[in-house]
Amino acid sequence: MAGQLQATSIVAPGFYGLNTQESGVTLDNGFAQIAENCVIDNFGRLGARKGWQFLAEQADVNLKGIHRFIDIDGTEYFGVWSDDSFYIYSGGALTEVTYNGTQAFATGNWQAVTLNDSAYLFQKGYTPLYFDVSAQELKDITDHPQSSGVPPEGNTALSAYGRLWVADTNTNTTTLYWSDLLDGPDWNSGTSGSLDISGILVYGNDDIVGLGAHNGYLIVFCKRNIIIFGDTDNNQQYLDPANLQLVEVINGVGCIARDSIQNTGTDILFLSTSGLRSLGRTIQEKSQPMRDLSKNVRDDLVRLTQSVDATTIKSCYSENNAFYLLAFTSRNLVYCFDMRTALQDQSARVTTWTTSDFSSWIAFGGEVYMTHTDGLARYYGYQDNGSTYTMKYFTPYSDLGSSSTTKILKRFGVTVIGTEGQDFQIKAAYDYNDVYTTFDLNLVESNKSEYDEHPSLTGSTSSTIAGAQSATTVTLEGTPTVHYNLDFSATETGDYTEAFTVYLDADTYYYFEQDVGETRTTTTIYIKPYLVGGVSTSGRTSVEEYTVAAYTSDIVDNIRLSGSGSGVVIQFGFEVDLNGGQVSLQKIDMYVKQGRIL
Repeated sequence: MAGQLQATSIVAPGFYGLNTQESGVTLDNGFAQIAENCVIDNFGRLGARKGWQFLAEQADVNLKGIHRFIDIDGTEYFGVWSDDSFYIYSGGALTEVTYNGTQAFATGNWQAVTLNDSAYLFQKGYTPLYFDVSAQELKDITDHPQSSGVPPEGNTALSAYGRLWVADTNTNTTTLYWSDLLDGPDWNSGTSGSLDISGILVYGNDDIVGLGAHNGYLIVFCKRNIIIFGDTDNNQQYLDPANLQLVEVINGVGCIARDSIQNTGTDILFLSTSGLRSLGRTIQEKSQPMRDLSKNVRDDLVRLTQSVDATTIKSCYSENNAFYLLAFTSRNLVYCFDMRTALQDQSARVTTWTTSDFSSWIAFGGEVYMTHTDGLARYYGYQDNGSTYTMKYFTPYSDLGSSSTTKILKRFGVTVIGTEGQDFQIKAAYDYNDVYTTFDLNLVESNKSEYDEHPSLTGSTSSTIAGAQSATTVTLEGTPTVHYNLDFSATETGDYTEAFTVYLDADTYYYFEQDVGETRTTTTIYIKPYLVGGVSTSGRTSVEEYTVAAYTSDIVDNIRLSGSGSGVVIQFGFEVDLNGGQVSLQKIDMYVKQGRIL
């Protein structure tokens, strides 16, 4: 006979991220067994990742890399390249850049860097290139007016401390080269030079894979070792090769993918043979604690790393989105590491994304950009270039605290936050059986009057959608583009005390987002504080953050349904097709009766 009804809740499901490393039954219910196309949003919920859209679409262009260069006059060049061609993105189109040289290119695995008003591209087996701003052409570095010596045809390059640092050529993988100060084309005069690391490593030789710079130190990442150089002045802003000294050699841990190295401003992240690592921030104590960020997905990540070409592993760090993306481009798979707050064991919360033929990633100006087989795209909206994509979350299997009794699912409830009245599915399975019982549900539909009468930023009038742009609107671009009437002041005065960031365009109108070329001026406006669900808006710093709650007409829907099925262990799943509106999962409630004892 079934016992008393037992209630169990999972608050903030999946908040700890993906965990495929531990046993499902013993796993904390805050973890996820599947967390696909998800992020941990800035409210601490498991929500859908954004989608993507083309900025410039050009069939079969097969882009492989991207670099942003701003010259001394402030002109921005958004450069991309394929295996054999180079382009500049501007005005929604890709314009091919002439290569004025004699080399024939077969691969586009360039590493691009900027030094002293010039952009340089390095790739193993090729003479380095530079972008001639005046001629608007790419040329061999040996054709530069200030060229001196033979530049290394290195696979990894770094611009730091006023010079170029290069390593890993076809003929030498253990020598570090550096250019003259502020003179990228000069490799044999002034303070240019080189250093063979072979004499430093005491446990056998190693190959240089990548380079990094942090807090006045030069980091040389080898496959099995990490070498840290400083200078005798201990100046954290400058490093003089003439006074170069060895600070530390970390044995047994190295980097296996050049393009996995990302400087977050306070740390350097890189992919090792054992997963994603953090270099740590205690060089002053000459101790390098290694945070294993991928601890909860370690085996999966290691197996994947071993099965792909390391040159196809790419990454980017977005401060605005607070995530590090590790992209396995040949598998169309991305591991998203949330960098807001570490878990108790210092690992990062992880989710996975399925993507579409992206070959490289870059983040700047609050945006994330991707190169694609058919053009240049950005991380934006909640459609994948106009198509739906699926967010999936599955709990670990749980015995609800009793490993010897059958549980009969009588009722369950979910609390979902979303927009657009999306359809979604809740799935339940028992006893490790992949046959799921599916419940088709949908969020309540929002209506026009609810949307228009949502409390505005002023706290006293309704937030209305304007028919056209004006001096009192702020525009949210998308599909469709919407103009919002706002009551604001250009200065902090009277009741207008809440500061929000918007972007003023040359057309004299305000926008919620910066444009790709970053020609809009970052501007602060001031609005009156008001309450959202009893909580003041005071303390928020940007309109973009506020729009999550106020401008997408988010719906909080509490759904309760009768359940079915029974088993010793139970698993819940959540799937939703994203088609223009965001979705977050807030809570899962289960009501079960205890059945017979096994």
